Amino acid sequence: MSNIKILDCTLRDGGYINNWKFGQQNIKSIIEKLVFAGCDYIECGIIKDIDYDVNKTLFSDFRQLETFIPQNSKSQFVLLVNYGEVPIEKINFKNKDIFIKVTFKKNQVNEALEYSKILIEKGYKVFINPMNTISYSETELMDLLEEVNQINPLAFSIVDTTGEMNNQDTLNLFSIIDKTLNKNIILGFHSHNNLQLSLSNAQVLIVQNTSRTIVIDSTAYGMGRGAGNLCTELLMKYLNDNNYAHYELIHILKLIDENISGIFKASPWGYSIPYYISASLHCHPNYAKYLIDKKNITHDKIFEILSKIPSEKRVAYDKTLIEKIYFSI
Repeated sequence: MSNIKILDCTLRDGGYINNWKFGQQNIKSIIEKLVFAGCDYIECGIIKDIDYDVNKTLFSDFRQLETFIPQNSKSQFVLLVNYGEVPIEKINFKNKDIFIKVTFKKNQVNEALEYSKILIEKGYKVFINPMNTISYSETELMDLLEEVNQINPLAFSIVDTTGEMNNQDTLNLFSIIDKTLNKNIILGFHSHNNLQLSLSNAQVLIVQNTSRTIVIDSTAYGMGRGAGNLCTELLMKYLNDNNYAHYELIHILKLIDENISGIFKASPWGYSIPYYISASLHCHPNYAKYLIDKKNITHDKIFEILSKIPSEKRVAYDKTLIEKIYFSI
């Protein structure tokens, strides 16, 4: 058995394209195809403290997700929670086989880890996802890993929020984390494709000599805001071709044709110069989207505007700030 696994997050990260409104039958069909393809983990959406809409992949109760899960599935199922959006007491459901991914900003580390600790104590299997992991200094990362080791979650992920990481960045983070993290903890990798390096960075992790399980996030057709994500079909093909796994890729191709292509035609995603610029300047992709939506800004002007964002404000999107800079030029 290979120690490399795939987590498809089309229904979660892809949801930024269509406000998570995939449609009830589409959600069921996407999950079934991912299961048939042999996807190891399926991230089905986000936990929200909201009224549930059966046509969206935003869930307020695990039982809502259970209606979409095929019987006798070998895949594992995951829901994400953004720290600070759902009170801990609202996550108190019977099914603890649905894993929880906790994502948080750098200034939320202590509170988010305490939140994760409580979930683990309740019996949930938890992925810990620190946004923009590359922004942590080596000392900060080591301190974070020591705290993570204390609560011993199922997984800890490298998260390339701004899509700026290259092969050397990936290797540097892997080296620190693999040496420090408890050996039983899975290492995850979640990337965005602003610099067209998502697959290359994943390949760097895949070939590392480690006994640790590595779980790589991807989406069908790279579905995701801005430049999108690592493509599930490309990752599966690479793993198949190099004898790491045998995924039934035909089901992902059917998924793209039958469930995703219509969304792409309505709201396309993929490589663009503005998203390349945002990644090169370490900016959140929503800054680039704000400027793209103006429809009248040249690429050199986008570079000029994004360059004026203070470095400490670039990772977390601030609409008021970008509007102020835009109207001042």
